[in-house]
Amino acid sequence: MKVKKQKEIPKNEFRKNKTNGHPAYFYARVDNEYKLIGITHSAITQSTKNIKLDKNPNPKDKRCAYVKPYSEKEKTNKLKKKYVGWQFSITDKLKINKLKNKKRTK
Repeated sequence: MKVKKQKEIPKNEFRKNKTNGHPAYFYARVDNEYKLIGITHSAITQSTKNIKLDKNPNPKDKRCAYVKPYSEKEKTNKLKKKYVGWQFSITDKLKINKLKNKKRTK
């Protein structure tokens, strides 16, 4: 029996991740998993240098924001509330698109 490849449904939303409590950018859904890029205020996460954003996606927060340099997968039941009004600047969108196209997913 052949296994069907699941279709990737594009998403564009910011949500809180239950696993680590940090916000994340969810850019695709495949079956019951989301593909995401983590957002943090720390320049280094688990000895990995994060990518600095030009503007914080949270309009109420003026501190520096960083994204992890790789994408991750998370089950749909590991999500919390959706953040409304959050968005990336035009220059940050280019950085995010490069990360989305990377093959390495943790």
